[in-house]
Amino acid sequence: MGASGASQSKEQPGTGHTARLEAQIEAARNGLAETIDQIAERVAPANVAAEAKSKVRAVVVNSDGSLKKDRVIKIAAVAGIVLALGAWRRYR
Repeated sequence: MGASGASQSKEQPGTGHTARLEAQIEAARNGLAETIDQIAERVAPANVAAEAKSKVRAVVVNSDGSLKKDRVIKIAAVAGIVLALGAWRRYR
């Protein structure tokens, strides 16, 4: 029993087990490739810029296309203060 059982157990892993492992490796490889493609698409400069533009537009433009004047004024005021502080520090 020991000799015949050992030869059978050695033959089985060499056939179906290897094929299953290769299939699992291939599936994992394909999954990783898809994930890398998705990451590359997300961090592409054009896509990052488009997303930032969309977020800014949502903050300063109403759904009808008109500007949200109160927010534009606040943003302009902050930008003016930052520029003034930068100029003051530079020429101080």
